[in-house]
Amino acid sequence: MSGTSPAHIAVVNLPMLGHVNPTLGVVEELVRRGHRVTYAISEHFVHQVKAAGAEPVLYPVDPGDGSEAPERLAEGLARAVHASLGSLPALTRAYATDRPDLIVHDVYGFAGLLLGMQWQIPRVLFSPTHLHYDGIVPEFFDGEPDISSLPGYADLAAAFVERGLDSSRLREAEAPDYAIAALPRSFQRRPDTVAARRVAYTGPALGDRSYQGTWRPPHPDARVLLISLGSQFTRRPDFYRSCVEAFADGDHHVVMAVGSEVPTDQLGPLPANVEVHPHVPQLAVLAHADAFVTHAGMGGTMEAVAHGVPMVAVPQMAEQRVNADQIEHLRLGVHLPREQATPEALREAVRKVTSSPEIREGLTTLRAELAESGGARAAADLIEEALRSGVTP
Repeated sequence: MSGTSPAHIAVVNLPMLGHVNPTLGVVEELVRRGHRVTYAISEHFVHQVKAAGAEPVLYPVDPGDGSEAPERLAEGLARAVHASLGSLPALTRAYATDRPDLIVHDVYGFAGLLLGMQWQIPRVLFSPTHLHYDGIVPEFFDGEPDISSLPGYADLAAAFVERGLDSSRLREAEAPDYAIAALPRSFQRRPDTVAARRVAYTGPALGDRSYQGTWRPPHPDARVLLISLGSQFTRRPDFYRSCVEAFADGDHHVVMAVGSEVPTDQLGPLPANVEVHPHVPQLAVLAHADAFVTHAGMGGTMEAVAHGVPMVAVPQMAEQRVNADQIEHLRLGVHLPREQATPEALREAVRKVTSSPEIREGLTTLRAELAESGGARAAADLIEEALRSGVTP
């Protein structure tokens, strides 16, 4: 363990697949090194957390009104603040008599940041997306000039004051001492402006996902096309119908994940080469895929790069549009704005990404950088470095 004694490491996260999944391989590595890992999360993720070797520390979650995740990230931030503040009573009780030696908190896991500051516990920020860079607020938050103007920020600042902390210390979320980014530095937007003192650009930590099940192509020579809009923006029957029309009886065997709220009968008759599921074991499908039509969430994007799979990025919100632009800029695929995603455009985009030597070269280059980034090992190394550094005020 590089001279680091076994420690109690608490991971504090939001109950969202795109935030939980990137941490699980890191948890596995920390447990393998002998650390005790507790994981603050909602009941929905108990199975995944236990499978990684961590002890769940549960907090309640407001079920909300059943609406889809907001496309405006400003509203998403307000929801993250609400979830973080709602988790504080349960987490304060759980950790008051079981203090961790270090807290790893999500970039929007404000409860972990607050508790770490209050108890003077070393902290590591874990970002499943771009670290804070110059211009991130207007680009991610639909033109807003400053994070302090966003909904939920005033409530978060008040919570800091209530616990005896200066609200200005919220800026540590933008410039932490230690930060892990689950992407390579080349994919990070404006990396020269990232203010974190010590950053590990680890790429994705692709741990054991066997709990998600397995998948095999219908025959060894099948050209597989994966289509998924992730877990947050799945109520898109018109888009899925366009995909069915685009690839019906084509050269690809199509595997399409549509979420749990789009009944198959809404998609019309399905041709023999199209299989539709609420969810799929994404890594298992990517291992066989020829191309990936994706919303360009960071987790799926990095998983595709790790498997050398070119992408057609059809983003659904601002953060994903930043990723889609990076995908095109780095020649990992093409950015197809969703309002342009007709059957004809989808077909042409898949044809392009599967036949372009430039895209194949771009994927090879970034995949090589991923291989050097260290993944879970590099993330665990940084966490152990922060442990050895002692108390963070």
